[in-house]
Amino acid sequence: MNNNLPNRHDIPSFWRPHGENAVFLHLGENPFPPTDRVRKAIIQASEHANRYPDTNCRALREKIAEYAGHGVSPENIIVGNGSDETIDLAIVSFCSPDGPAAIFTPTFFVYEFAALRHASPVVKISLAADFALPDRRSIPTDLAQQNYSISFIPNPNNPTGALTSRACLIDYLEHWPGIVVVDECYYEYSGETVVDLIHDYPNLLVFRSLSKSFGLSGLRLGYAAACRSIIEAMERHAMTFPINVCAQAAGIAALEDAGIYQRRIAEIIERRDKLQHALQDIGLETLPSYANFLMTLWPAAWMEKQPAKQLADRGVLVSDQTMNMNLGRPALRIGIGAEDENQRVIQEITGIFQKNP
Repeated sequence: MNNNLPNRHDIPSFWRPHGENAVFLHLGENPFPPTDRVRKAIIQASEHANRYPDTNCRALREKIAEYAGHGVSPENIIVGNGSDETIDLAIVSFCSPDGPAAIFTPTFFVYEFAALRHASPVVKISLAADFALPDRRSIPTDLAQQNYSISFIPNPNNPTGALTSRACLIDYLEHWPGIVVVDECYYEYSGETVVDLIHDYPNLLVFRSLSKSFGLSGLRLGYAAACRSIIEAMERHAMTFPINVCAQAAGIAALEDAGIYQRRIAEIIERRDKLQHALQDIGLETLPSYANFLMTLWPAAWMEKQPAKQLADRGVLVSDQTMNMNLGRPALRIGIGAEDENQRVIQEITGIFQKNP
């Protein structure tokens, strides 16, 4: 038993009892409900819930490969119960006691949590001052020369929203040890991908998700793309039936409705930019974002005033990233919601500033 693991977080949820006017922007969920095609697919699949799902998710992998393009085939794809499972599979498949996992902080907490769960050592490397992935040659020697088994690079990064250039990623792929994971969970918002490089770099593993862009957070559906040898290594550790029948059917239907989701994503991006300007007008520093959320940095004087708690008390839930960002001032990640929810954020933050001049 690993006693070094942190306690499991009790994350507030839409499914819990909550106030009538509660706004849930702490998890970065897609504010749009499933399309009619997705709803119909879920209902039809549920009629056969007495049957075990396809363990290899063949139809879904074919649809994902078609969507990914760039010569990606179903054999280049593995599907997981959300991105959390693909992260876990990568740790189990490639980490070794003498080869730590590298993470670039601040970043998505699950990378470290998954490594610790499997007693894999973790080395933390700080992002650059602008929260970009550091130039490989600028990393201190004692960190750069370790024999990493795997490294996690979210692009765009969570929680900052920053985007790493393709040239920088290629430099890591060509010179960095071990498997290099490029987590493209927010790919549809940034439009930037390296999935086309899986044929050229046998150390590249690309993660994606159908949660943020296709609104299937509640069904837990993520996938990874890589050369066949990487996928085979992960398949050897996968659960027998990782994806339930409703999730598989919903994933296929959502990808068939990709055009609808692309229009929705464009609208979310417009809302994001509008909210960013509004928050800046209030007086908050808001980092540029290529994802479906905004990172807001509050004045240091607000540390004791706990703005995230004040917002929660007003019925608006956001993600408090103060400890993760470690800047000596509050850092709140705010997901982009429906238009009325975004207006509610502006209203409540304005009210907090007026109450706490």
